[in-house]
Order: sequence, then C-alpha cells, then structure tokens
Amino acid sequence: MAQFRKKPVVIEAFTFDEFVEEGRKVAKSVVDGIPWAFDFRGHPITHGGEDLYIIPTLEGYMNFGPDAMLIVGVKGELYPCRRDIFEQTYEAV
Repeated sequence: MAQFRKKPVVIEAFTFDEFVEEGRKVAKSVVDGIPWAFDFRGHPITHGGEDLYIIPTLEGYMNFGPDAMLIVGVKGELYPCRRDIFEQTYEAV
C-alpha cells in the first residue's frame, strides 16, 4: 500500500463564536443575538437549534457546533471539523 502526505495548504477556519459573529453582520433575522438563516460565502446557513448550525458541504449537510471548527477549503467549500482533530491536523501560520 502506498503512503501519502497531505500537501501544505493554508486554509481559513472559524471557531463557532467567530462564525456566529460573521452571521450577525449579514443575517436578516437575529434572535437573542443568534443569527438564524444567512448566507456565508455563497453558502446558505440554517440555525439548527441551540448552539447548532446546518452547514452545506460537498458530502451533504453537516452539523456545526461549539466543539468544532468550520474550515473553508481551497475551492471555497465548507466543512466542520472536530476541534481535537483540527488541532492535530493544522497549525497557525
């Protein structure tokens, strides 16, 4: 079996709180400081419950909450990543 190394690529990532703050800037509906439905970098975002957003990804819809980071991929795609996996995989530049 061949082995591969991930190419060094700089990505952009948001904590849950940073993501919520971005949503507050553009959401038409903000309830108790929480943005409900809004557009994030061309992707429709839906509030899915307390501390939860529904994120469209290339693999379908995924949940994004405070225990994860939201990654913006190299082609602008979004995907949540558990914080512990994120910290093992990425380092600040």
